[in-house]
Amino acid sequence: MKKTLLTIIAILFNFAIAFSQTTSITAVSSSLVSVKDDVDGPKKNNVKISLTSLAFKNFQLQYERSLTKRIGVVIGYSFINKGAVPFKSQLNELVSNNSEGQGMLNNTELGYSAITPEIRFYLGQGYGKGFYIAPFYRHLKYDISGINFEYNSDLSTQKEDIDMGGKLTANTFGLQFGAQFNLGKHIILDWWIVGPHYGTSKGDFVGKTDRLLTPYEQSELQRELDDIDLPLGDIKAKANANGATINISGPWGGVRSGLSLGYRF
Repeated sequence: MKKTLLTIIAILFNFAIAFSQTTSITAVSSSLVSVKDDVDGPKKNNVKISLTSLAFKNFQLQYERSLTKRIGVVIGYSFINKGAVPFKSQLNELVSNNSEGQGMLNNTELGYSAITPEIRFYLGQGYGKGFYIAPFYRHLKYDISGINFEYNSDLSTQKEDIDMGGKLTANTFGLQFGAQFNLGKHIILDWWIVGPHYGTSKGDFVGKTDRLLTPYEQSELQRELDDIDLPLGDIKAKANANGATINISGPWGGVRSGLSLGYRF
């Protein structure tokens, strides 16, 4: 069985514009220039939400702050509220090599969260506008329950099943290429062109039965667990009298891409 399981930002800000007036014509002129510079100067903050990830019920939020004309820092938070796995029927076909296992995700629930800080280097206009290159780090966590395995039973001619669940975490590093544009005075569009990232993952899953399994049932369940196939990484699956455990470790990677709409201030 192949398993390929497919992330709060609210940063408050305060700023003030102060200017002084004097009776001197020179001082008034200087003050007006200063006010104009504050009003028309570069806006160094923006908040964004990803539009393309919403199809997967994935909410991705970002806050960006320009440190200099060419450098900005970004903190992103993405999450999927725990619920039914998106595109379940298609995934059922991918996770099993045989028809018997194609219902293993029917009751599966998935939750997801990720934190992604990045540093952006703008090569174009700057202050959060133009083409950029951004090295980033991503910490993600999956919360998964209800993965179903069936096995032959000593007590019935029908197969029994066991539901397994647990958590998987991963840490990756990557490089994002993108471009950010103004759509108006305050509205921006952030295009994540491509952002490959790679790192390591670790997951622990447990399933418990309502009764002690016989040696025959343990061997049948082990046979099902042995069918798990991961393209990369190491998987250790072990049946026991109380159920089964699965431990996963190995490489993890992906590609960030999409469109985000934001507000600049």
